[in-house]
Amino acid sequence: MFKKILAGSVFLLAPAAASAADLPRRSAAVAPAPYAAPVFAWSGPYAGVNAGYAWGESNFSSGRTGGADMDGWLAGAQLGYNHQMGSFVLGLEGNLNWADVNGSAVCSLAPQTCSSKVNWLGSARARAGFAANNILFYGTGGFAFGGVKLTDTAGASNSDTRVGWAAGAGVEYAIDRNWSVKAEYLRYDLGKETFGSASAKSNVDAAKLGVNYRFGSPVAARF
Repeated sequence: MFKKILAGSVFLLAPAAASAADLPRRSAAVAPAPYAAPVFAWSGPYAGVNAGYAWGESNFSSGRTGGADMDGWLAGAQLGYNHQMGSFVLGLEGNLNWADVNGSAVCSLAPQTCSSKVNWLGSARARAGFAANNILFYGTGGFAFGGVKLTDTAGASNSDTRVGWAAGAGVEYAIDRNWSVKAEYLRYDLGKETFGSASAKSNVDAAKLGVNYRFGSPVAARF
């Protein structure tokens, strides 16, 4: 009796097993592609404004002795272009700043005071740096230009546009795909200016904060 029941069960289950064999097999689960966080792109043109504090000195020689320590404020604008290769960023930047950087000191054996004033500063520089996503660390260097005026209490005066070099470093932080803020230090060496029987060598150090707007930056920024 038991054998008959077992045989009948096998007979009834055989069609179901055959149908199950015909069903498509479940494919192995496919792991989702890893998520790649958006990377900020620094390439492209930009323009912006800056302002800061400057300090320096004009050292007199050849007939006058002494040096005038200078300090004051400056503000202006910049225009540039970046090209990014991986994490390395190369660029060019030009800036022009109004300045009110001045000072005075005794500059000869006679009781005479010499004054020095830098009216404006400009530069045309290369930039090279390393980008850590939306943060750019860079060094910079190139040509510098500036308007320097020298006077003394004896009535002598001379104004000249000086050409020299500028170098420094900075860090720039991108807020979104178009706007960024930066902090920068620049050293301006404006060379020597003739002043009566003397010459004066002027140097200016500037610490600046700035804001840049990039045009058409190809970024899907998500910070």
